[in-house]
Amino acid sequence: MLQYTMYLGIHVSSSGGIQNSIANGERYGVNSIQIMLSAPMRWITKMISDEDINIFVNELEQSHIKKILIHGIYLTNLAREDKQLFHLGKMGLVVYLDFAEKVSKEIKKRKIDSEILGVCFHPGSQKELSYEDSIERIVYGMNWVLNEVKGDQKLLIESTAGTGTNLGRTFTELGIMRKGVEQKERVGFVIDTQHTFAGGYDWVNNLGGVVDDMDREIGIENVKAIHLNDSATECGSNKDRHANLGKGKIGEDGISNILAHPNLKNIPFILETPALKNSSSTIEEVNMLYKLANEQRKDIENIK
Repeated sequence: MLQYTMYLGIHVSSSGGIQNSIANGERYGVNSIQIMLSAPMRWITKMISDEDINIFVNELEQSHIKKILIHGIYLTNLAREDKQLFHLGKMGLVVYLDFAEKVSKEIKKRKIDSEILGVCFHPGSQKELSYEDSIERIVYGMNWVLNEVKGDQKLLIESTAGTGTNLGRTFTELGIMRKGVEQKERVGFVIDTQHTFAGGYDWVNNLGGVVDDMDREIGIENVKAIHLNDSATECGSNKDRHANLGKGKIGEDGISNILAHPNLKNIPFILETPALKNSSSTIEEVNMLYKLANEQRKDIENIK
């Protein structure tokens, strides 16, 4: 049986049913996946049924997938003053976190060698409120969600590129958000290499400094996944523009060095690059990922 030394994966579609995300990860030979439980630009308030959860875990149990990151919908903005939009954002996270918690419990019950990493979400952008009040609103929202869904599963704040009024560009700002939460043990982070590069963190020329800064401000132990994306824009551009691995400003050497950094190698790396839009380019992108990581993976020669 193939033994994994790193956790490498891609964002996969859940179209036709969340259980299909497992097969979509399997067909590309990765050991980790990121999934969405619903349409990314549609509010969700209805809990995932126990039947669908059972079908999902059945598929997982028969797979090679070891790490699963759940990504919340893109509409969520916990910095909103508008009560309805704020509540809808919270409820979307409740639905996703409830799913994560129930699946995690079933994994433990069946003794499956897999892990749900948590629910990743974009913290939001400053609109109606001041900066300080926006941060306070995000913290309040996270506290509310965690109190609604009891358990161990985590909310994972994703770093942003700092475009416009988007919050969460710096590690310091991410740390402030976590610091205000009551159940800190249930809050972690997903660091996006493209977002942080565009936000001013130079992964190419100052890799050690970026990792040290990350550890100092948020604790590497709290980073539960890394979105591994190359950048179509320069360092410090504040533009959210992903590029395929080795085709952007971070480049093959930069990506390879990130993958090889000893303090990062145990963290799952998940691709969100443009190549994932179709099967043939996804195969090429996954091949590149494993090449740059110098890793082996499950045979995928029968992919169609």
